[in-house]
Amino acid sequence: MKTRNLIGLLLLSVAVLSCQKPVEYPIEPRIAYEGFTYLLNADSTFSGEGIVSFTYTDGDGDLGLDDSDTLPPFGFHDAHYYNMIVDYLKCVNGTYVKTPLLSWNAQTQTYDTVTFNARFRRLRDSEEPKAISGKMEYKLTVQNPLSPNDTIKFEIRVVDRDLHESNTIQTEAIYTNPMIK
Repeated sequence: MKTRNLIGLLLLSVAVLSCQKPVEYPIEPRIAYEGFTYLLNADSTFSGEGIVSFTYTDGDGDLGLDDSDTLPPFGFHDAHYYNMIVDYLKCVNGTYVKTPLLSWNAQTQTYDTVTFNARFRRLRDSEEPKAISGKMEYKLTVQNPLSPNDTIKFEIRVVDRDLHESNTIQTEAIYTNPMIK
């Protein structure tokens, strides 16, 4: 009798699970901001870096690039070389303004523009379209030696291999010289 009940329960479970619809998302990636965490040194002082966290969904699962993705439109000088676009926004008179971040290049005696953009690896090995979701964490430098006491935000969006662009998310206010200790 117990075996019969167990088999019946097993068959019922299989029937219920087989009726579940697969998860569906739009083919354009979607991201949602989760938070920002300042990174600390061993002595509990601010390291100058932090981690931004966000979740993602993509209906056909084509997020990420391989190291070999270097031909157009993903070539080094192409618009889609980076698949994570990160803009630096500085608070100026209470308004956040996209600001190029500069660093001094002692070798050329010039300022270089710093980019926070990134390339992240494929999240699936298969080319077969399949919905995916998950969480990403991205480490960023937040201290600006040319302007050490700023309030900033980052805006982030991602692009998939079919060049579908996600929505844009924005961090909360980040202090480039926080008093953490």
